[in-house]
Amino acid sequence: MRRSSASLALATVTLFAAGVTNAASVSYYLDQSNVSQLPDGVNNYLQVTISDSAYLLDPNAIRFDVTVLAPLTSIAGSNFGIQSFGFNTTLTTATVLAAVTGLPSGWSKGSNSNQDGFGNFELVDSGTGSNRQNPTLTFYISGIAGDVIANYATTSTGGAEGTYLFAGHVAGFLDQDPGAGEVTSAYFGGNAPVVQVVPVPAAAWLFGSALGLAGLLRRKSAG
Repeated sequence: MRRSSASLALATVTLFAAGVTNAASVSYYLDQSNVSQLPDGVNNYLQVTISDSAYLLDPNAIRFDVTVLAPLTSIAGSNFGIQSFGFNTTLTTATVLAAVTGLPSGWSKGSNSNQDGFGNFELVDSGTGSNRQNPTLTFYISGIAGDVIANYATTSTGGAEGTYLFAGHVAGFLDQDPGAGEVTSAYFGGNAPVVQVVPVPAAAWLFGSALGLAGLLRRKSAG
């Protein structure tokens, strides 16, 4: 009976570890802007992270976190934040549009919209009026069977700034062109992956703990 308890403990922790191992995320920096006052390729202005996640009753949702980084938060003015965010999909646009959920209050979802200079994006979430998100915009894609992170990291049709995976509009920062004009908002785009994380070390630690627990229980049983 004690031997069965040890086996159950090992199986339980191993299954939990397997669940952790299957979790994954990938992040991208948006380091390009459509205004000369915020130079391209010098600063990382936003970070986009797409991850496997649960949302409400859906254990297999896809989560987006779009975060404004220090080069912009350091010049934040009043009502500063993300005004819109565009991305693309390898799936049917209408299917993904219907599946976008969990947007902040006052935000809406749309399709086939231009992100000034960065081209036309299939899916665009935006805040109405001055409804902006600082520092992070979070939303989910829920209810699409079999979709994966890679379905939502594909390039736009392209614009004057080039072809990009993602683009975001940030508004409400301090004027970056005093005396010559007014630059208090800009669009940002980017492509390069930052990091891809599959937390195998954590799973391995759990697995090792399970083996240790099983061994301890076996020793007690032998005693």
